[in-house]
Amino acid sequence: MNKISIPYYLRFLGKVFVWSVLVMAVLRLFLVYYVKIPNLNWFDGSVLKAMAIGLQFDAVIVSYILALPLLLLFVHNIAKLRSLFIPRFLQVYFSLVLPVTLFILFEDIPYFDFFHNRLTESAFQWLNNISIVFSMIVESTRNLLFLIVAVLSFIGLTYFVYRYTSKELVNYPWQHARLTKSSEIPFFVLALALCFMGLRGKIDRPIRQGDAFFGSDPILNQIGLNPVFTLLKSYTEKVNLMDNSEALTKTLTLLNIKNSDPSISPLARFVEPKGDAKKVNIVLVLMESMSGNYMSRFGNSKNLTPTLDSLSNVSWFFENGYSAGIHTNNGVFSTLYSFPALKRVRPMSMVPARQYSGLPYALKQNGYTNIFFTSHDETFDNLGTFIPANYFDKLYSAKDYPTEKLLGTFGVPDDYLFSYALDKLNQADASKPFFATILTTSNHEPYAVPEEFKSTFPEKDLRAVNYADWSIQQFLNAAKKTAWYQNTLFVFVSDHGLVVGDNPYDLPLSYHHIPMILHAPSILGDPKVLSEYIGQIDLYPTLMGILNMPHTNNTLGVDVIKNPRPCIYFSADNKAGCLNKDYLYVYRFDGGGESLYKYQTGDQTDYKEKEEKQKAFLKEYVFSQIQTAEYIFSKDLAKISNKK
Repeated sequence: MNKISIPYYLRFLGKVFVWSVLVMAVLRLFLVYYVKIPNLNWFDGSVLKAMAIGLQFDAVIVSYILALPLLLLFVHNIAKLRSLFIPRFLQVYFSLVLPVTLFILFEDIPYFDFFHNRLTESAFQWLNNISIVFSMIVESTRNLLFLIVAVLSFIGLTYFVYRYTSKELVNYPWQHARLTKSSEIPFFVLALALCFMGLRGKIDRPIRQGDAFFGSDPILNQIGLNPVFTLLKSYTEKVNLMDNSEALTKTLTLLNIKNSDPSISPLARFVEPKGDAKKVNIVLVLMESMSGNYMSRFGNSKNLTPTLDSLSNVSWFFENGYSAGIHTNNGVFSTLYSFPALKRVRPMSMVPARQYSGLPYALKQNGYTNIFFTSHDETFDNLGTFIPANYFDKLYSAKDYPTEKLLGTFGVPDDYLFSYALDKLNQADASKPFFATILTTSNHEPYAVPEEFKSTFPEKDLRAVNYADWSIQQFLNAAKKTAWYQNTLFVFVSDHGLVVGDNPYDLPLSYHHIPMILHAPSILGDPKVLSEYIGQIDLYPTLMGILNMPHTNNTLGVDVIKNPRPCIYFSADNKAGCLNKDYLYVYRFDGGGESLYKYQTGDQTDYKEKEEKQKAFLKEYVFSQIQTAEYIFSKDLAKISNKK
């Protein structure tokens, strides 16, 4: 019996496939261990299923990596080429592609642990601030360790692959390994068929991110995904939730927008309230990573935020406040300019810088002086270009503070930032009202809390939360001594939350449920607890309504006191959510599927089929407004005029 001889290049590619998939499986197991899934039983069927699903996604990526070498080596072999161009090209190809893939796999681990999302293009939005990103990494032991391991693995694998391919491809005696065409072609056809199946991931259709979701555990549902797959998908998939005209029509109805001015945009509506405007000073404090789950008000028993908890009892407190996204740039933009966080759209980083209406513009039209304070370098999130171009008269950043006051990656600590802002506001022109935005950062990893701050919490993250809260108390105590305090409305809102406490869904609500407090007893009167759903995008029109100021609202925000929302929506990079008092709807971009949960009880059952009407309404609500925002941005219709 003749021995079946498989072409050498197919045996070589087979080895690459097997070893690549094995390495990916090992790193997936490490990921499961690292994220510390509560009550995890390693021998439970769900872990094995997640690993099996992961094998499918890994096979897709490795098949994409091997598709080009398969074709080139077949040509090299069948044509009996003497030139070593193809082997040398593939030597370089493998020496680059395989180490880069491994690097992505390593860096996905801390990213997933922090955001509860697999790697997407969103991870690269800060590359224009490479010095700050580098500082964030080296000042965090965890991040630095992962970077060192990833870099060493990259270098080591590059060296190994280059040496291995030199032996197995470049220096291999190809002239002695070739079979007859009649033997060669059937093997190639079979390999091509297997590669094609690998590329698709499934027999009946291409694999989708939604195929990774098989149960109720929000972590295991994403463990099967391959970060290279999610990264590539995030670049290739466009947001097209519904037709633009349909989205606009639905949005106008859902937000009760009538008599809009089409000469500006389909959203622009002039609001002219009756009576006198209350042109009081406004101080907006954007609190870094201050999740509602940190507050005793929302069930935290550690007394981390006594200041915010106290304020919630003596102020107007929105108990259903939600951030638009999960990044600081989302929080800044959505709070000031009242548009949602969008997938792959970074309004603050667009070149050239665009102008938007929103709160700064409206206040400017009402005679305000607008000032922005940030603790860190103004290049971070492009604040130095964007903020002055969008109706702020002055931006204070790290360059304005004494060098000895800088502490860590993000510049000055919160208490100094507040003190500096207070001094500048004392110097403001008393004949004009001011609008001051203060963006804090002390509650951001790597944490840098002044040594003199005394806290009962030894954990760095909890100490940072406690310090951020304490700094607000110091600020208010000092502000009470100023001449402008009684005529000032203080607004405290988070830029976003964080993964805190129990999060039973792959869209962690603790990242979005945030404190939203309006404090001005002499202006607002008696304290109130408002149950209206309010997003950061609604802060501008709601404030203008409270202060009775005329304005043209060319945004997706509404005055929730006069025009309450039935639900609220938000985004987390490659996911979008919408909730009302009973249900949370989750949509996963790039083929990730959708779910409907009874979130109030933490029920992980998916009710999308049982509660079709609930799902349909929440889906329409979030889809129409996100698609409308996409359209407005694509046509540059978010501004009113170019006058400052």
